[in-house]
Amino acid sequence: MRYIVDLIARYQSAWGFVSGTLAGEAEGLANAGIFKAGIAFNEAKWKDRNGNEAKYDAPVYAPTDWTWAEMVMKHEGKEMNFSFGSLKENSTGVFAPPPLMRFRRTKNITVTVIDGGNEAEVVENFGVNSWEIELDGLVVDMDEHGYPGEKVKLLAEFFEINDVIDVACPLLLDLGIRSIYFREQSFEPVEGFPDTVKYSLVAKSIKPAVFSLIQ
Repeated sequence: MRYIVDLIARYQSAWGFVSGTLAGEAEGLANAGIFKAGIAFNEAKWKDRNGNEAKYDAPVYAPTDWTWAEMVMKHEGKEMNFSFGSLKENSTGVFAPPPLMRFRRTKNITVTVIDGGNEAEVVENFGVNSWEIELDGLVVDMDEHGYPGEKVKLLAEFFEINDVIDVACPLLLDLGIRSIYFREQSFEPVEGFPDTVKYSLVAKSIKPAVFSLIQ
């Protein structure tokens, strides 16, 4: 059995915004590649289990176009690999497909208001605050299609690390992000799919040299 349609339906159930074709065309979404990644994953599983070439025609799917979203998180001896490029051959060492990512930051500005005039203010002390990063993704048991408890446990334990996490991702590097720390985490079952759990992480970027932990 193949799970291409089911995987896309999982994203629809989790976030409710999937539209377009079964090939993963998500109209108006910059993160359409995550759906194409699902096709790459399932094509690899189908080929591996049956010893045949994949037969599903997905002309808009090109996994090498989306390697900018692949990410590795590291802390000492622990590593989590969010990837789909290697899934063309196998899923060894891959924790999950890359999450959907959102980035936001503000400026740290001091404004002094001067009495007696319109728009009378002095702006000084410009600075840029850290990036706030939201990561939303799915963990799926693509082998046995049972509850992915082991992956949920690993992700929960990784969140509990009270230290800086090293990250390697082309998109994050373009934003100058090489290290993060976690602030929030949540898990949620995906309705209709007992083998799938939705997760969310909120993190902030940080320069490792200025990170300090109060014991």
